[in-house]
Amino acid sequence: MWFVEKIEITGGFLPGLTVDLPQGLTCIIGPRGSGKSTLAEALRFAVCGTSAAPKQSLELVQANLAGGALVTITALAEGANRYTIKRGLKQQPVLISPDGRTINTVDIDRGTFLPLDAYSSPEIEAIADEVLGQKRRNLLDELRSEQMQAIHLSLAESARALDANADRIRATERTIQDLTEQAEELGDVRARLNALAPSGHEPTADFLRISRQQQLNQREIAKLDAADREIKSLDRTLDQLKKEAQLVFKARLVEEDSANAETLRKFDDLLAAALGTVEEHVLAISRQIREARETLAQARQSISEAHAGHASDLARLTAINQAASEQARARATLEQQLAKLHALEEQRSELNVELKALLDERKALKTKHILMRDQISTIREEVAAELQREAGKRVRIRIMRNADHLAYQQMLVDGLRGARVRNHEEIITTLMQLRPEQLAQLIQTNDVNGLEELSSFGSERSRKILDAFREAVDPLVLAVIAIEDRVGIELNVSSAGKANFKDASDLSRGQKCTALLPILLARRDSPLIIDQPEDNLDNHFIFETVVNAVQRLKKRRQMIFITHNANIPVLAEADLMLVMNSDGRIGVVEKSGTVDECREQIIELLEGGRRAFELRSKRYETA
Repeated sequence: MWFVEKIEITGGFLPGLTVDLPQGLTCIIGPRGSGKSTLAEALRFAVCGTSAAPKQSLELVQANLAGGALVTITALAEGANRYTIKRGLKQQPVLISPDGRTINTVDIDRGTFLPLDAYSSPEIEAIADEVLGQKRRNLLDELRSEQMQAIHLSLAESARALDANADRIRATERTIQDLTEQAEELGDVRARLNALAPSGHEPTADFLRISRQQQLNQREIAKLDAADREIKSLDRTLDQLKKEAQLVFKARLVEEDSANAETLRKFDDLLAAALGTVEEHVLAISRQIREARETLAQARQSISEAHAGHASDLARLTAINQAASEQARARATLEQQLAKLHALEEQRSELNVELKALLDERKALKTKHILMRDQISTIREEVAAELQREAGKRVRIRIMRNADHLAYQQMLVDGLRGARVRNHEEIITTLMQLRPEQLAQLIQTNDVNGLEELSSFGSERSRKILDAFREAVDPLVLAVIAIEDRVGIELNVSSAGKANFKDASDLSRGQKCTALLPILLARRDSPLIIDQPEDNLDNHFIFETVVNAVQRLKKRRQMIFITHNANIPVLAEADLMLVMNSDGRIGVVEKSGTVDECREQIIELLEGGRRAFELRSKRYETA
């Protein structure tokens, strides 16, 4: 847990601003254009930077913090550690430790060192509107960021293994196809050889044996070339592994300003010591690779001498056979072609065995990959259950596993782009009913009948669709495309009787915020900034849900609200009121204090003035 103690701004629209902030609820009020949003966005900018800022926030920061403005915040984190962040527009942030030293080992823009939640009404509506996509998932994933990061690293490694496997499958399939074409080019050699009449001048057994050996020689050279390529690739992989190991084992765990520095220092030493052992093993493997390359070179040298002898024998025997009859020469040619065909068929048979092994390996890799994605879904379900308890019964949060098909749909759209068929949307809607691996199998086997049976597109349309997909879609990629979870955020719109839950995307603007606000308020303990949370909300909901939630949660998290609604600061008992004003050139904090100390400003700005307030009071009494 942490909170912002102070914010200071030099230059820009709020020059000379200095505000000490309490741990509880701060409400910022003032007329439009007085700098309320600028102050909130300056705080967000100081902590989070601009990389993840929405366009509207970025424009506000650029407009009002230009000209060398510097934002400084002082933050008090767990363990009473006080940090300072200084940030200027288009400058790298400066993070200063409690003892005044600059910390260069922390990337604060990642949002994990000092996590901050900040939302404007448009941002809240954008989350509500996004039925499919990452915004809603981020609400949950950020609460388990370390677990999610570890799983995503494993997923990335798994994806690389799948990609490497796919590359080998493609290469093997291409080679098998090439061998098949070469075999087809030879034609039916066996039948032509059998149809040839016997001759008194048949090739000698030595000629047939040497012809056969010539084909085997070519295969030996090909295998040596392949082994050489694999050894070189392994050497490059080992070199990369060595570099990555140096990064991992030299990574410092110690934060010098932390009370845990000495505890972690010994583990830094252990990691550094382990690097030596790793490098010894890497060096040993490197030596074995060099020896293997020398062995291959020796094998190539030895086999080259034998191959040269075979070539000489074949040339001699060919010269002898050239003196034989035309029929004998034809038989010799066919015998050579048959020997080549045997070699091609054997090589293809070996590759088919290798392809089967690669496909079996891919099944195991896919299973592992899917199980890791299931872990993410399980974590999201746990987080959703925790948020559900905090958000109350009026809001419902659900995880629908594998229900976000955006990536799958986009791949279908891209694949269908070249197909000369009508009604693309209808076709995609139908294809979305097929599992990606099911469609991938149809594409890979060019199963027109299978697609026609599953889709009722008709034979001609099915053929055109498959032709387009075979041209544009890799079935190996399609089969493992990620189908993400969908996060349902629903609101009970029934005021009485049976519950009627609707997804936030189907609600009015006010109802969207009604559905999201309880979740945003409760999701974690870090500081929360919301710009005008009451936009489009009725006062009953503000009191019933927002005020009650703020009263309950402000003891464990710092909240900074920009508001035009008196119910929030007054009924939620704001710990600090900031009253902003502006002369059109610069904004200032005109007054700060408690709700009681800023009573007149609250009445004037949020209640429409004292006269309006008093008239309403009299009207209520009369009623």
